[in-house]
Amino acid sequence: MNIVSKEASLSPTILVVFGISGDLSHRFLLPALAQICSASNLTGKLSILGVSRQNKNLEEVLGPHLQSLRTQTELYKMNLSEAEDYRQLKEKLAGLGKDFPQPPQIIFYFAVPPAAVLPIIRHLGKAGLNGDHTKLLLEKPFGTDWNSAKELIDQIDKHYSEDQVYRIDHYLAKQMAQNITVFLGSNAIFRNVWNSGFIEEIEIVAAEAIGIEGRIGFYEGTGALRDFMQSHLLQLAALVLMEPCSDIFDFEEIPRRRLAALEALQPIPADKFPGRVYRAQYEGYTKEVNNPATTTETFVSLTLESSNFRWEGVPIHLVTGKNLDQKLTEIRVQFKKTSASASNLLILRVQPREGIEIDLWVKEPGYERKLQKLKLSFAYEQHFGRLPDAYEMVIVDSMRSNHSLFASSAEVLASWRILQPVLDSWSMSSDDLKFYKPGSTIDQVMGSV
Repeated sequence: MNIVSKEASLSPTILVVFGISGDLSHRFLLPALAQICSASNLTGKLSILGVSRQNKNLEEVLGPHLQSLRTQTELYKMNLSEAEDYRQLKEKLAGLGKDFPQPPQIIFYFAVPPAAVLPIIRHLGKAGLNGDHTKLLLEKPFGTDWNSAKELIDQIDKHYSEDQVYRIDHYLAKQMAQNITVFLGSNAIFRNVWNSGFIEEIEIVAAEAIGIEGRIGFYEGTGALRDFMQSHLLQLAALVLMEPCSDIFDFEEIPRRRLAALEALQPIPADKFPGRVYRAQYEGYTKEVNNPATTTETFVSLTLESSNFRWEGVPIHLVTGKNLDQKLTEIRVQFKKTSASASNLLILRVQPREGIEIDLWVKEPGYERKLQKLKLSFAYEQHFGRLPDAYEMVIVDSMRSNHSLFASSAEVLASWRILQPVLDSWSMSSDDLKFYKPGSTIDQVMGSV
């Protein structure tokens, strides 16, 4: 039996990419656009205007994706700090719009450094490129703390309404993350036990095998808490903790329920930091960034609690780190042990090999009464074949005006509210910073701290 949503069709769109010749565009955005155009008939529905400061040709910019994107892509040179250039951009977009059978929407994608985003938005607003038919597609980071996030949101609000802003969290766009709402909303066997009466604890892990990969400037000003905890892990926690939707395809309701879950998560009191807040740095990091005094954390573990009665007494462990033994993102739900049975562990695997796994106890064959733990597993790729990339999903869903994969401004502020006491404490002292060897397991890192 298949249940199909009434999905909105893709609206005619002009996608304006600021920074089309940059690294983010080459590594992620252009491959996603090429796949979308190959998989869908978007002729006459999608036009790509790549904005760059330099004179470049399509062969240089599109590279291996030239064949897929050539007919739909045009390059446009402009000085992003000149107001007059935005007036000319407006005229250019008006001309492109005439090629569509109906007025297209305009999506501005910001594949530029964070410091460049707000000045561009101000110029767009002043040039009148902020009508109801326009949208902003923004990459993280969304501020560096609560105050900076609030200032960024307030500045954007001067030119664009909240429903025009799409803040990308690529973990929300991964297939497993999207399927959490379906998994809980459509399967009574789990929906009916999704509370503190049956669940012992929840652990959400995002481990990376790589270090900072040369991103010294970015990571030194960010760290693991801001890079992964504020966005990816808290958003995954919100999906797991939110009240399951009665209508799993109600894409407007999902962000509201995520927000309610985030607002119920409590900041950790200062006197509870020992045992609930851990940070560490991998050995060799100071030399890598050429800063012997750096206290930037590359590993963080937080244990949070929710004020929602459904989750009373259930610890929520969030763990992330770099230069660990493996690349892995998964949600582990430990069910309570009863007097009649052992505990069961449910794993929602986000990456790699997206899927679902549960430990079940069975009796071993034979005359003796012995129990054995076996895994019942399902992998999306095995069953469905190729899965759409997260970048493909955010582009397609922004074209459909589906906000469910994007973080609202209220969610961003709720996340920073949870973490602000930790940031404040760390700004005053680094006495709790520990160290671990590259390639360590999470248990080994936690043992060192």
